[in-house]
Amino acid sequence: MNNKLIALFIVIIGLIVAIILAVQVGQGEFQTVYISMVLIFSIPIFLLLGLRTWYLLPFAMLAELPAIPLFAGRSISLAEMVVTMFSGLMVLAVIQGRKNFKIRIADWWPMLIYGGWVILIALINGGGLAILGAEAVGGRRYLTVIIAVVGMMMLSQMSIRDKQAKRVCYLLFSASALTGVYTAISTFIGYRAIGAESGFYSWQQGLSLISLGGVFLMFARFSPSNIIKTPWKVAAYVLLLAICMFSGKRMAFAGCCVIPIIACFWHREAVIAMAVIMLGSLAIMGAVVMQNYVTPIPLQFQRVIAFIPADWSHEVEDSTNDIFRETLNRWAIINIKERPIIGKGVSLTIDDFQLMNDTSYVHQIKFSEDDILAFPHIAGKNWHSTWLGLSASFGIPCAIAWLILQIFVLKRSWSLGHIADLPIWPRSLMAMIFFFMFFGVMRSLSSGDVAVLAMGGGLFLGLTCAVNNGLKEQRWYEARE
Repeated sequence: MNNKLIALFIVIIGLIVAIILAVQVGQGEFQTVYISMVLIFSIPIFLLLGLRTWYLLPFAMLAELPAIPLFAGRSISLAEMVVTMFSGLMVLAVIQGRKNFKIRIADWWPMLIYGGWVILIALINGGGLAILGAEAVGGRRYLTVIIAVVGMMMLSQMSIRDKQAKRVCYLLFSASALTGVYTAISTFIGYRAIGAESGFYSWQQGLSLISLGGVFLMFARFSPSNIIKTPWKVAAYVLLLAICMFSGKRMAFAGCCVIPIIACFWHREAVIAMAVIMLGSLAIMGAVVMQNYVTPIPLQFQRVIAFIPADWSHEVEDSTNDIFRETLNRWAIINIKERPIIGKGVSLTIDDFQLMNDTSYVHQIKFSEDDILAFPHIAGKNWHSTWLGLSASFGIPCAIAWLILQIFVLKRSWSLGHIADLPIWPRSLMAMIFFFMFFGVMRSLSSGDVAVLAMGGGLFLGLTCAVNNGLKEQRWYEARE
């Protein structure tokens, strides 16, 4: 009887919550619905699953979804919430003796150097949290780096074998795809400004993340020769490539074309790489010929291959001018020359807010060739360049530390991924990590944020540790048999 009453009570509460959420949807309060759903599902999941909720770490650390508001206009990101809650569960498990926490300096040192340098610069340059009333704010990005380091440590305590690796691969794809979906739909619901130059290059940008995630997963799991022999896989790749072209993102399109070539070497099929390069070159040449002599191709398609001289539409030429990035690069270099070792940090001062909001002040300090639209990004330390951005904000040593971390993860994922007795899905996971990091190197000249970089670096380094743990565990069980 008691169980029936409890079940009835749960059903009634569920109906009430469903009605409230339906009303919020009807009123267009999508962010409220998102926050409610996160709270409704996350707390019971963490309590019921305990340490098994580590599966949420890869998704949360890679996905860039809306932050969850707290109070006083402040919010918490999904990664911050998940890493903090899981770390609490880990501490309880260690105290209760259910889990051993191993210090792995030999595995962690690149991330510790990168994160440690960023925190050192935070102490030197200052920058607090707006929620605490700090005059110079920006501490949130430093806090995110700490969260990334902690997330890396938590993941490195896990053990990933075949079944777990398969789930993580799909979680990484889901994180990339859902971020792309959110980026696209946020244009229509008004929660995120993309800053598009024109109508053909606005919400479509988010679709590139869906394509990239799909291409990474496909070529990590299957060899190029296997894909070529399977019609549905060829069709799936062509569809992903078409979606990426429709997004208009040039670097994403380059990634979708280059990663299959890298996959040829990963799967030790270098001969196929030459055929892929030739086919890709012919396809691009065909598009240029069609644009010049037959009929204009869609604007998004033009944009992704606009680096080739051709008779492109005026809208495309306007959207691909480099004045904006040249302005950012010029001012980043100025900052680097002023403080090459410790940078200027990412704190936002009163002067930075004036740079964001006072157009007359910008006109007083800018060079004649500068793009005025770049100055809010300059003030926000959004440099659109990994190397110049890290050097301007944290000094040249930080850029070197990030380069070391990238090389370390690339080398380790390649080495682990080519161990003979590593099962298929851990091998695929290592390939996905290699592809993500390699693409990060490709786009380092056009993007890069200290917080996003730290999350990616911590995630992928932690996953390589977990796969290594799983391999040791597998060999231990095999030795006992």
